[in-house]
Amino acid sequence: MKKAMLFFVALLFSVSVNAATLTLTGIGSSGATQSVDVNNNSTVLAGGTVGEVASWFSEFDLSSDTSTNVKVEWSFNPFAALTGATLVFGELESPGGDYKPGAQTFDITGDFSFTAFLAANVYYGLDIINATSNILKYDVSVSAVPVPAALFLFAPALLGILGLRRKSAVAA
Repeated sequence: MKKAMLFFVALLFSVSVNAATLTLTGIGSSGATQSVDVNNNSTVLAGGTVGEVASWFSEFDLSSDTSTNVKVEWSFNPFAALTGATLVFGELESPGGDYKPGAQTFDITGDFSFTAFLAANVYYGLDIINATSNILKYDVSVSAVPVPAALFLFAPALLGILGLRRKSAVAA
């Protein structure tokens, strides 16, 4: 039991809880304005507006300094103004370059979110293409998910439960 407890304590100190530093860069757009509003550590925010056009797109590059899971959220205001779009996410050959094979595409007609894994120092494309809509404002938010931080809460609880279980077994 002592070896198991020492293992868990060593694990607690070996895991870093620093969230990844994300970088979002606007690459280009057509029929829409585009801006990166907040590019600060583990959360990045961008957005734009769309006027009266038949079709539009907005492209962003995303990277992280450490490997991490992220939550990506697209929202549209007014919600019903987006009549259709394709969201593309995947690894890029170079910053602002073409997608490598295996890029994911999602057909969307409104607010959309998904989670993904970013490898350290690799560029990913986060694009909305072939979009059709009325006048609207769009926002994109990317947040790092610091999974290792939960270990600091989970491990002591697990050790406490194991200790109580052992205590009740010894008493019986």
